Amino acid sequence: MQPAHPSLLPASLARFLALWEARRGARRMPARRDFGHEDLWPWMGLLNLVRVEDDDGRFLVFSETSARVYGREMTGRTMRQFEPASMAAAAVDAHRALMTGGGVPMFMRVAGPFENRELEWTRLATPLSEDGRRIDRYFVALHFDEIRLAAPTGIYALKGAAIR
Repeated sequence: MQPAHPSLLPASLARFLALWEARRGARRMPARRDFGHEDLWPWMGLLNLVRVEDDDGRFLVFSETSARVYGREMTGRTMRQFEPASMAAAAVDAHRALMTGGGVPMFMRVAGPFENRELEWTRLATPLSEDGRRIDRYFVALHFDEIRLAAPTGIYALKGAAIR
């Protein structure tokens, strides 16, 4: 993960970052209560909400899109409960990067297969704080950058072959 800047983000995530900045005001980070449902509406279905639990995160909201892409519903579960273990490790690594970032929004690009397509998407993590100092929750907003057919299987029809 790396620090987010509007020029590095897709337009939808740059708008989410601008909303985060507006809600933050002069504080280091906004609180969850600073965002109403009407604020978040454009990202519904593409927005996760994570509660910080020591060196792990628990999904308070696991978006519909995330559930479809990852093939599992994780609302109420921790990142360490992801399967396979490699996904859990990647989620915890991203969580740690945000936690050590000092309250700075972070983003990363991700790629993987989904329903016979290869997807590339961007994740924007925006920290939240009730006391203005310690990250206690964060949003993860998603933007899908590209969808293309997955790599061929290597199984091809025999061209011009006659069945006898």
